[in-house]
Amino acid sequence: MEAAWGLAAGPVSERVADPVGDLADPPWSWEAGAEAGPVPGGPAGSGPYDDLWRPGGLGDPALVQAVLSSAMPEAQRSRALYLLGLALAGPMRAAAVVVAEPAALPEALRACAAGLLAPPTRAGGPAPQAVLWPTVGVLLLPAAGAARRPAPVPCGVAVGLGPAVAPERLPESWAAARRAARFAGLGPTWPRLADAAELGAEALLADIPRDAALAHPDVAALARLEAEPDGAQMLVTLETVCRTRSLREAAKLLCLHHSSVAHRVARAERALGTSLSDPAQRQRACTALLLWRLNAPDNWRN
Repeated sequence: MEAAWGLAAGPVSERVADPVGDLADPPWSWEAGAEAGPVPGGPAGSGPYDDLWRPGGLGDPALVQAVLSSAMPEAQRSRALYLLGLALAGPMRAAAVVVAEPAALPEALRACAAGLLAPPTRAGGPAPQAVLWPTVGVLLLPAAGAARRPAPVPCGVAVGLGPAVAPERLPESWAAARRAARFAGLGPTWPRLADAAELGAEALLADIPRDAALAHPDVAALARLEAEPDGAQMLVTLETVCRTRSLREAAKLLCLHHSSVAHRVARAERALGTSLSDPAQRQRACTALLLWRLNAPDNWRN
């Protein structure tokens, strides 16, 4: 069992971005940014995040969005970095924190700061955090001093880590972090924290348009297979077999007899029209499964 993350004191925004905006380049204007109101749905002092951070420097969502937006003019990004205490910081990493339920996001952001052992900024405050979307938040981490082996991520939370970049290039790290978060905890063999640097070329699968991915015959076959009464277990078995060296090793991980695994594999082979004993066909099945999981309607990471 994975241990729960501890909590760390740190600012978490009380506001969310426009829910119809583009998360890659959140809508923001310098004139309105610092004075933006509380979360929609109630008067000031009654919003869902009112018990969290109050404006005063670190963590302001308008400033964080300015730092992360690739469309922001360089001068305004530099000013936002200064106000966040990051103007003189070394390489930074953006961490995308995605949750299944909006109510879990504030605690998940705090947990990230503790679990990743985020060092303080040079301004002396904790690493900036902000809620950018009802289920998506960001943590800006100084690259130096971050934990190499972070604490386990709890259920219902997916974390993507972007590469270390100069502060003015944080939009690049944020884009990579968001992509990596789509892979975090995607299946039984995937950790709930995904590092963009470790995904390699596999990360490009997340850029395939959803309609094109779901229309592929292999992906459509897996969708039909999952719709069967025991389809979820079938896909778990298929993934485990694809990512292990033998049926016996997969059976051990699944706590099943190897004959039961062999029976499920045979069903999966018939559905896909492939043979998992062939390395090339196994890779084909693994790619199709990954595309299905990335684009499945119930994938809350999207």
